[in-house]
Amino acid sequence: MFILKIFYNIIIYLLIPFALPVGYIFAYKKGEQESYFERFGFIRLKGEHKKSVWFHCASVGEVKSIKSLVDEIRSTHPDYSVVCSTMTATGKSVAEDYLHPDEAFLLPIENSIAIKYLIDVLNTRIFFIVDTELWPNLINSAHKRCKLCMVNGRISDKSFKTYKRFSFIFKPLLHNFHTIFVKSTADLEKFSKIIGTDDNIINSGNIKFMQPTEITLPQTGEILQKKKFFLAASTHSGEEDIIFKAFNQCDSKLDHLVIAPRHINRADAICSKAQEYGYQCDKLTKLDTAANFPHVIVVDKLGSLEEFYSITDKIFIGGSLINIGGHNIFEALQFRKYISTGSYMQNFQEIMHIALEYDVIKIIKNVEDLVEYIKNDYDKTNNFDLFFQKLKKSNKNKMKMILKEIPDENSSKTNQ
Repeated sequence: MFILKIFYNIIIYLLIPFALPVGYIFAYKKGEQESYFERFGFIRLKGEHKKSVWFHCASVGEVKSIKSLVDEIRSTHPDYSVVCSTMTATGKSVAEDYLHPDEAFLLPIENSIAIKYLIDVLNTRIFFIVDTELWPNLINSAHKRCKLCMVNGRISDKSFKTYKRFSFIFKPLLHNFHTIFVKSTADLEKFSKIIGTDDNIINSGNIKFMQPTEITLPQTGEILQKKKFFLAASTHSGEEDIIFKAFNQCDSKLDHLVIAPRHINRADAICSKAQEYGYQCDKLTKLDTAANFPHVIVVDKLGSLEEFYSITDKIFIGGSLINIGGHNIFEALQFRKYISTGSYMQNFQEIMHIALEYDVIKIIKNVEDLVEYIKNDYDKTNNFDLFFQKLKKSNKNKMKMILKEIPDENSSKTNQ
C-alpha cells in the first residue's frame, strides 16, 4: 500500500506541468480563470479563524444539499467558521451565494501540502466530505489533523463492483473516516462489505431532502403556467417511448409535453423521436416566446427543472422505468405535487418509503398506468401535510446525529 501511495503521488506530480497550462486554457474559455490557481493550492483566505468546520462538495448539487445543515451549525455552534471547498468554479459560486461561508475556494486537488496547511491555518476541527468523494491524499491528510466524516454517503450498484474489486485501495481509505453517514440501508450494507465492519457507519438518510427551493419564473415559465402540460423529468433512453405513447392517448387533455432528459446532450435525439411520433418539437433554448409553442418541448439547459415542477400538476420522474435507480423526487414533492415514477427507485429508498406511506406518489409500470395518472385528477392536500410532518421529524433526527460529531469546546483538535 505504501508503494502504491508513492507511485500515485509520483504520477500526480509528473502530470502537474502538463495539466496546469492545459487546464488554464479551458478555464479561461469558460471565464473561470480568476480562481483557477486555487486548484494548485494558491488560495487567499479572507481572515483568521479560531476554529472551523470544513465541507467539501463536488459541485452544485452537493452544495445545495447541505444548506439546512450549515444553517443549523451556525445556530448551534456560532463559534465555528464555515468553510466550503468545491471541485468546480460553478459550485464555488453557488456556495458563496447560497451558503455564505466564511471561506470558499476550489479544492487543491490531491495536494497534501496545501490541504494540511489549510486545515492548520483554518483551525479545522471537523472535515465533512459530502457524498462519496474519495480522494486518497485529501482523506489521508484530513484524518490525521481533524475528525473526518462523510455525509450523504452512497455507492451505486455499478460503483460497488469497482469498489469491491479494488477493496485493497478503498478499504483503508474508508477506515480513515471517523463516521460515515449513509443515505440508505442498502448503502450501509455496501460500505460495510467493503470496510469489513459497520462500526463507523450510520444510516442517517439523505440530508438533501431538507431544503425547499424558492422559484422565480422566467418568461417561458410564465407562458407555460397558463397551459396544461405533462412534464417527464430526468428521463433516460428507453423511457421516452412509453412517455410518447401515453401522451398520444392524452394529447386532447394536454397542451404540451415537456421532456427534460437526464443528459441534455440527448435533446436532438429526443426531438427526432418526437417527430417520428408525428409531433412538432423544439428545444427550450430555441423557443420564441412570442410564438406558439410546439406540442413537445425538450429541455436542453441545466437549472430549469424545478421551475417546471412548480407550474404543472402532471409529473413523471425518470431513471425509474429502467433499472437506473431513480432520481430525486423531493425536488417535485416540495411543491405539493402528486407525482409518478417507475418502480426502480432504490437510490432514494427513504423518501420513497415515506411518499408511498402517505400516498403522494403513483408507481408507473406501463403505458396504461401512465395514461391513467395523466387523465385522472387527484386531491392529496391532506396527505402532503402528513408527509411533510413525517419528513420534518426524520430530518431533525438526521441533523442531531450529524451535529453530535462536531467537537465541543473541550475537545482536542486532533482526531484521536
